Amino acid sequence: MRYRRLAFLFALVVGLSATAAAQTSASVIKVRPDHSSYKVKAGAATPLVLVVEINDGYHINSNRPADKNLIATALKFDRRAGLSLSPVVYPRAKMQKFEFSPKPLSVFEGKAVFKLTARALPSLAAGSQTLKGKLTVQACNNQICLRPEKVDVTIPIEVVR
Repeated sequence: MRYRRLAFLFALVVGLSATAAAQTSASVIKVRPDHSSYKVKAGAATPLVLVVEINDGYHINSNRPADKNLIATALKFDRRAGLSLSPVVYPRAKMQKFEFSPKPLSVFEGKAVFKLTARALPSLAAGSQTLKGKLTVQACNNQICLRPEKVDVTIPIEVVR
């Protein structure tokens, strides 16, 4: 009987550890452009929107975390000849107190919307293009922070004349 209880407890601990180990910063967020494709006219500024949905019970650090030891959320796009991008406008962060920190932290929760503007130069060929980048995130819940990760980001654009 005692052996069965110990075996049950061991299996429970291993199961919970495996579940916790399976969580990664990338697994608790979904990243998507707001539109399936953006039309970018040569010479005109086109707003682009990237939506990051954060699972309930989790948050990601803002682009300006209150604690220097936390990893800032950062959205960076690869350079493309013929396409200029404005700096990213990050959403307004929320200051929130968590069990693991003595002071409130600057975080994004729920749905975070990132904005930037694209401008196609006349040298950029018309047609379908893909804007590629990386979103650096560190997701946390009320007790622990997961390992920071870089998540691939793509935004389809259609260059039109």
